[in-house]
Amino acid sequence: MEGDIEVIEKAIQNLEAIGEKDEDLSHQDLYKNWGKYGSQEERRKELLETQKSNRQNKVDKLRGLINVVEQEKIFKPNNKVSYRPNIYVAGFHKTPQTYSNVLMLSEWLIEKPSDFETNWYIAPCPKAMRLLVIAFHGNTKCFTKYGHFKFECCTSLPGGNPKSSGNCVLDCFYDKESNTMYVLDLLAWNNQPMTDGETEFRQFWMQTHLNDISAIKKISNFNKVIFKLLPMIPCTKENLNNLFSKFPPCDDLDFPALDGLLFYHRQAHYFAGQTPLVGWLFPYMINEVLGQDITVRSEYLAGTPEDYTNQTDFISTFEEKLKQRNRRSRNNSSMETENVESEENRK
Repeated sequence: MEGDIEVIEKAIQNLEAIGEKDEDLSHQDLYKNWGKYGSQEERRKELLETQKSNRQNKVDKLRGLINVVEQEKIFKPNNKVSYRPNIYVAGFHKTPQTYSNVLMLSEWLIEKPSDFETNWYIAPCPKAMRLLVIAFHGNTKCFTKYGHFKFECCTSLPGGNPKSSGNCVLDCFYDKESNTMYVLDLLAWNNQPMTDGETEFRQFWMQTHLNDISAIKKISNFNKVIFKLLPMIPCTKENLNNLFSKFPPCDDLDFPALDGLLFYHRQAHYFAGQTPLVGWLFPYMINEVLGQDITVRSEYLAGTPEDYTNQTDFISTFEEKLKQRNRRSRNNSSMETENVESEENRK
């Protein structure tokens, strides 16, 4: 059991935020001040170089102080409050201690990367709740990107039910209507933290390990949620035109309504918080940002706001509304907080 706890801690320790300066920057700030902080292209190159130089000493640099006081009670059954483990890890919010800064989040993709066709993947994202899924010690718990506890159940993931050993930490979208977890990324698998692995490697691991577990693909006594891998496709012009010529955008006919697109750099490690190595676009922004040579089906453009003019104005309005909701949520009930989460739980 101690080994399982250590690997989960190590996976979280290996997460690396962009930096304290950028922690409070909204998507709008990053857009409006790109000249001050450097273009997305420049910041991507700098971040990739930092990854290389920190590969050997990253764990030591981010180790922090870890103190698990009551290990057996970390996953106490029927605990319906926010998950607050008795640990401190560098880069986490010290008070309160939660899982609020664990998931890797995107920036608005405001410029087409120069290496777009050779080094980037695209993942279609459903209109669903973004969750951190932790299978450990015979149970599976799910938390929002803000660290709020959502629910727990048995799954057939490693460590996810009483008859399963090991542990697993996933980045998912949960569609309540179909009771399906769409798996986007991987943070840890059994005794192996994956946060130092590149996107390409993490995707390969999920395809060859997670996808081979047939029990997660159906409901049973030991698996109460269906798991499906989200497609992550190389960003060639041919692939993009093929993606947007299909509806839904994958072979899963039960795929929920498309919310937007996430773009992952092939070499990106899994960082905590916002990173320029992951970009986000709504479908109606594809041609504006990526070019008119991509044909997008009309179904994907149906969600275009009536007052939409361009990405710049949309981001400004979107972020201002979100900022107002965030201010209200700090003073209102948890219900209001959940409404804020539903507005921006995907990116």
